[in-house]
Amino acid sequence: MMPYGSEPGDRYDDDREYAPLMPAAEALEADLRIADRAAVALGCNARVRGRRLEVLVQNQVLILLGEVESDRVRMAAGAVAWTVPEVFDVCNQLTVPPEPAAPETQTAQP
Repeated sequence: MMPYGSEPGDRYDDDREYAPLMPAAEALEADLRIADRAAVALGCNARVRGRRLEVLVQNQVLILLGEVESDRVRMAAGAVAWTVPEVFDVCNQLTVPPEPAAPETQTAQP
């Protein structure tokens, strides 16, 4: 038995050509379509509209960045992102700031 990739003409031999570092034009166009559609979909959703979000797309993975005021808005944005055609995966990196700590009550001392 020979180790994997050691047969002449095997597609994994050392003489193979490497894939280009940049994605094909079709992949870039798909990412642009996804970004545009996601921005429109997020802007049309009542729970998400008006929030300052960043939408990135790489290899059909939609990435949501930014800060929202509640988990409800965060989850709504993720659900909207999944409805966008051609999306392969959604990476919801939206953050919710922690609740401010309640101020301590001080008692007056005589």
